[in-house]
Amino acid sequence: MFRRKPQRLDSFPSSPYNATFLRPACPQLGHGDINEDCLYLNIYTPKASSTERFPVMLWIHGGSLKTGSAQSYATGSIIRNFISRGVIVVTIQYRLGMLGYFTTFTDDFPPNRGALDQVEAIKFVKDEIKNFGGNPFQITLFGQSAGSASVAAHLFSPLSQSLFQGAIMESGSVLTCFDGALGFQNTSVEWAQQLCNFTSNNWNALNYTELTNCLSNMPFSKWLPLDDNLLLGWQMVQDNYFLPDVPRNLASKRPNIPVMYGNCRDEWSYFDLSFLRDGLTKLSDYSKGFFELFFGTMASYLASREFDVVGMLEGVYTPFGTSDDDHLAWFKIQNDIFTSTGFTGFITREIDWHLLNGNKQVYAYEITYESQIGRFYELPGWTPVYHSCEIPFLWMMPNDWLTAGSKGKVTTDDFDIADWLGMTWTNFAKYGKPNLDQNLWPAMNYSTHTYLEIDKIKTVKQNYRNTDSTLWNKVLPPIIGNWPPERPDWDNGTIAFKDVFHNFINRAN
Repeated sequence: MFRRKPQRLDSFPSSPYNATFLRPACPQLGHGDINEDCLYLNIYTPKASSTERFPVMLWIHGGSLKTGSAQSYATGSIIRNFISRGVIVVTIQYRLGMLGYFTTFTDDFPPNRGALDQVEAIKFVKDEIKNFGGNPFQITLFGQSAGSASVAAHLFSPLSQSLFQGAIMESGSVLTCFDGALGFQNTSVEWAQQLCNFTSNNWNALNYTELTNCLSNMPFSKWLPLDDNLLLGWQMVQDNYFLPDVPRNLASKRPNIPVMYGNCRDEWSYFDLSFLRDGLTKLSDYSKGFFELFFGTMASYLASREFDVVGMLEGVYTPFGTSDDDHLAWFKIQNDIFTSTGFTGFITREIDWHLLNGNKQVYAYEITYESQIGRFYELPGWTPVYHSCEIPFLWMMPNDWLTAGSKGKVTTDDFDIADWLGMTWTNFAKYGKPNLDQNLWPAMNYSTHTYLEIDKIKTVKQNYRNTDSTLWNKVLPPIIGNWPPERPDWDNGTIAFKDVFHNFINRAN
């Protein structure tokens, strides 16, 4: 599983296949039913006739490329919010963590194996969905978080961009999970050192027999804890194959198909709320000094430019008169800054690449609806709309609804939002637009950046995340340069991976 690219399925067993239960998830912590034999997909269909061909929605789950599975979604909920509206839903699994993304940039451990698993799943659906009542020429990819980044990556990839006709990206762009966009992680180098004592000299010798022997015989229980500690998760890399260049150089080669991007208003607060829930931080920790320390840790790639960037971010996102130890205020400021840094700055950049390429079928949204469905931590004084806010509604997650219901906190508005999301997402798959009345949700253009605010009342607005876009895509680039850069900066003396990477990249040049 570590070393191989996915193998195409060219033949099928002659005996019937038992598809009445969900297969194990790919190895990850916190999930009981896991197995390295995990590359399965599930197909949910309306009652198919011999002639009818339904639109197809292929879901790529999120989880920082280290967690998640197709087991997370209840069959009854899928039927209620998708299948009943006349579409086919396909949920897929792909290798995660080290199994999917550890690389030597050689055939020993090829890059982006998890993404290549997704490519094979999409190809399978393209080839075989007609046998399940689906239209192979009406396939929409959709995903959330790292799944959204993966969907976006397929738009950039020459291997898969011609295999589907629409894409929905929820809370992520390719840059969200692209190595270099937030600094180079060098996770493969670090994990090889920790797990196999594979040193810098070993990397530069370009001989991976020792590493192969070490990892091939290692139970995944040894490396899963390392994966679990990655706050930003694993990253996709430039590989001369799936992603043959950095995204900005591939952007103009994307097909001009219908695309929809969106975000939850307070994306980053999910992570800080998780820290509070798990006892890693207290609300009283949040202050100007805490933010600057945390940002410095997260954005060390800025190096000498960090001081200027922090000053500019604080100047833009800090309300006038905020004291340095106003804990709730700094919790919100930290959310605004990291939401723009890791989510909406990237999303707006990717949207602009579409618009500059002449795509007139770009739709955007922001969810501002506040609910108790799926809420895992109560923060006094503020109700953030955090990362994954749409998942309990779109997928009608039973545990989230039961938990809120047991507390008497489910409202009719919650059901309305769930129904509206199901209708709108399936409309996009059917018609290439989220609403048949363009006045209710117009496509975006470069001058107005029109988007839909999703709350109890849906409102068409302009200038989608304008502050984030202006700051990260216009003001800061002259200060920090283009991220990701064309090539890694390996000259800081900390990593001896330079020759390996350059060897790999230059092979096709």
